[in-house]
Amino acid sequence: MKSPRWNHRAYCRLRMLAVGCAIALLMSPVSAEDQPKTDGNDVKPEDAPLRKARVQFLADAVKHFEIQVGEEAEESKLRPEPALVWDNPVSGTKIGILALFTRNGRPDVMAQFSFTSPRNAVNEFHNFCGDKVVMKRGTQTIWTPAETSTKWQKLDTSEKPAATPTLRLVQMRRLAEKFVVEDDFGWEKKELNQLRLLTTPVHRYGKADEETIDGAVFVYALATDPEAVLMLECVRGESGLSWRYGFGPMSIYALKAKLDNAVVWEIPERKVFGQPKSVQYVFPYQLGPGEKFPE
Repeated sequence: MKSPRWNHRAYCRLRMLAVGCAIALLMSPVSAEDQPKTDGNDVKPEDAPLRKARVQFLADAVKHFEIQVGEEAEESKLRPEPALVWDNPVSGTKIGILALFTRNGRPDVMAQFSFTSPRNAVNEFHNFCGDKVVMKRGTQTIWTPAETSTKWQKLDTSEKPAATPTLRLVQMRRLAEKFVVEDDFGWEKKELNQLRLLTTPVHRYGKADEETIDGAVFVYALATDPEAVLMLECVRGESGLSWRYGFGPMSIYALKAKLDNAVVWEIPERKVFGQPKSVQYVFPYQLGPGEKFPE
């Protein structure tokens, strides 16, 4: 399959999705304020079966990829349901999903699969793991990222972690709101956007008897399209419980996160496609035997 012309429109169309959350362990449902806004003409009742079929197609497509992590090649397991279903009226992207590959709950790799047109889809993987990562499709190794852009940092705050998951969720939402995340969006003509926090985390993880006792994955979005992700954790140390955080990209465009007007994380634009060593892997989805796009 030939690569499409990688311009702004093609890339944007690659990344669409209507917001919807998979109900996973410890994860709260998406709140009404996080639901995508439409003008009433975007989704017609007769299109609902096709939309459902496309979401299912994308969810099945992710299953063709296998992620192994660390020197022991431990499997990072794909969570059974998409963490988010989104679309982006800004870019014209109609439908896509956010999928998570995790070990012990924490994401190693996050993937977005979306339709660029009725007969074309794009797969987009981003590395959030500090360990060695190998991605295969069948017997073919296609991605071995040399590094990750996610750097863990202590979150200095006077707000000490609460004793229960329910109260910590309230705290984590409040802490996530303190960050301002900017997206230098556009292929040639750039437009600086302050991304919108989806206040309900798309994933919760952690165990009471481990170092990370609680964690949440927050999305910063353009419309409901994930452009950046924050992992916020409550961790146990010698001095008790504390907070730490790590940002990662879900876009090829330049991103910047600020806390109290100070830049705490940034990544430059990465117009790199299909490169096995890149921090992200973005490429047209290749249909497997017997697969066909929903019509």
